[in-house]
Amino acid sequence: MLELFIKSINTDDAGRIIVVIQDHLAEYMAKDDSKKMIKDMVVQALGENFVKLEMSKTSARITVAEGTTDACKTLIEEELKKGLELAMSMMGQMQDDGSKTE
Repeated sequence: MLELFIKSINTDDAGRIIVVIQDHLAEYMAKDDSKKMIKDMVVQALGENFVKLEMSKTSARITVAEGTTDACKTLIEEELKKGLELAMSMMGQMQDDGSKTE
């Protein structure tokens, strides 16, 4: 399910985590509100291991504390999956509420 939104999550030679999103989300990533929300989520998930976030239209490059790249990449993957599950659950509830008749 994650692949509907995320093309890949990799690391580069400098130990940064690169999250590449699907092209259809580029417009969303360009919005300032979205950038702030993404940064807040990354900072909250990584805590003191977070160093820097750089964003483009279709990717985010996350610099983390030296020696924590693999653990942080795993954390980011888990947080993305949790967020997607939550969003899908909320969408399901909204559909259920809309289909009920009284």
